Amino acid sequence: MATPKQNRTGPADAGNIWIISECRNVNVDLSGIGTIPDERTLKEYKISDLAYYLLDPDPIEIKKRLIGCEIHYRKSRLTRIKEAIGKIFPPRLRRLINSNNLPPDVLISNCQLKIPSMKDSDLEAHLNKIYQLLRSYDTVTKRLPLLNHQEIAHIVGICEDVGGNLSYLKLRGANEEKIKYLANFLSTDVGVVLRKAHIADGLFELRGFDFGSYKAGNAYRLIWFLNDGKPKLGVLNREGKIDYWIDDDQLLKYMQLLEHSIKANPQLSHAFNLCRTGQAKAIKLFFNKKLEIDYSKTHFPKVYRDVFNAHNVESKQRNLVMPSLNYLLIGVSLNYVPLSDSGEDRICTHISVLHDLRALESLKNNLPQVYSEISKGAFTSEAGRFYLLDSIEDHSHV
Repeated sequence: MATPKQNRTGPADAGNIWIISECRNVNVDLSGIGTIPDERTLKEYKISDLAYYLLDPDPIEIKKRLIGCEIHYRKSRLTRIKEAIGKIFPPRLRRLINSNNLPPDVLISNCQLKIPSMKDSDLEAHLNKIYQLLRSYDTVTKRLPLLNHQEIAHIVGICEDVGGNLSYLKLRGANEEKIKYLANFLSTDVGVVLRKAHIADGLFELRGFDFGSYKAGNAYRLIWFLNDGKPKLGVLNREGKIDYWIDDDQLLKYMQLLEHSIKANPQLSHAFNLCRTGQAKAIKLFFNKKLEIDYSKTHFPKVYRDVFNAHNVESKQRNLVMPSLNYLLIGVSLNYVPLSDSGEDRICTHISVLHDLRALESLKNNLPQVYSEISKGAFTSEAGRFYLLDSIEDHSHV
């Protein structure tokens, strides 16, 4: 599991999850980092263990279940002759000539009993031992020793992720070594290396973070400055040198949105703390700018109902708000699996729906009291001014 390097300094351990502090202007000697900031642009933030992990560009390792493989065979002599002849024909005829290429074999284990994540570790270990005994009866396990190594071009592993999603696993070594690896680890959880925690636009893998090692009192120095007019961000070690650079300033905005979501949404904060205390396993964190929510077809979110009731806003005036609620939304979602002994895993998702205040510009003149009350709950960050519009919770069985 990924653990931050020891360059920490921060407040006393308060227990709860936090992400990033407010920025402050600093005057620090950065001659050791090899980059000179533009004048008066240097700002500093404190970030937590979790933020350090999310921003870190180093590879991480997670676990996925190895359930099978895809076997690609070498081209036969007849196939190679067909391909050579086919090159002199038009593309349409070429496809017909080469249509008899041998497709890869896909072998999927029929021994895929799912052991749920349990609070009782001894019971979970006992069930896993029984499960391992059943692997010897698996059809894939029986077929692997019968494969002809000379006919195989390459072998790719197939893994099952949380929620049943399948992905490929690159196997190393000669074919004999790959087959041996499959025989030893089929239907078990294996280590999969990812390039970094930020795996796609707005999407972060959380399974590489050791929540058990999280300490709220730890803090790391993140600096932001302009260099030749372009933003640069980096995390410093205790000697004031760069521990790692952050190549995308959008990541800083994500950290600020997450910090506000945790503060503003007790349900999201509770979900993170379930992971911190070992009562749940965090899966993924996602910042979604394309939420498929139509508030014109639902009731007003609670934050607006409270404001309407407090200021006796009439129905006709309330309708002025509705068109603004479907624009400039960002969803901050956490996927996690609660630990239980119920015999079945559930994927839980908590979503904080953040709304950009710019969407409410028309209310400044039409409903100034409503705009004023809503803006009181907004926070200002590099990403803009947002407030918590809604909180959504979803549960689905694995």
